[in-house]
Amino acid sequence: MTITRHIVHRIALVLILFLIVGAMLVDLIRYVWSIVFNVKKAWAIALAQDDAANVALNGRLGQSISSRAAFACKAHREWGCITCTLLDDVNPGHCLRALTDKDQNL
Repeated sequence: MTITRHIVHRIALVLILFLIVGAMLVDLIRYVWSIVFNVKKAWAIALAQDDAANVALNGRLGQSISSRAAFACKAHREWGCITCTLLDDVNPGHCLRALTDKDQNL
């Protein structure tokens, strides 16, 4: 890639930053509204944010943090086992369900 292309890509990424911040604000407002008026939509927004956080943490798109942690725990990775222990304390069986839930493994 030429230097000019690198500069164009970086400028595009900076412009996209403003779109990301705007989208996060819209998500937050719609999430709070949905908690009151449309619980199913609130869960969908929460799962989308979970997916985005997973990608930011080097996971793959379409996979939730819970699902990634469950796969890591099965592979005896310490971070996955700790995360699943914490999640399962709050919601028993959460990580096991995350392994098979199609919404958490696209």
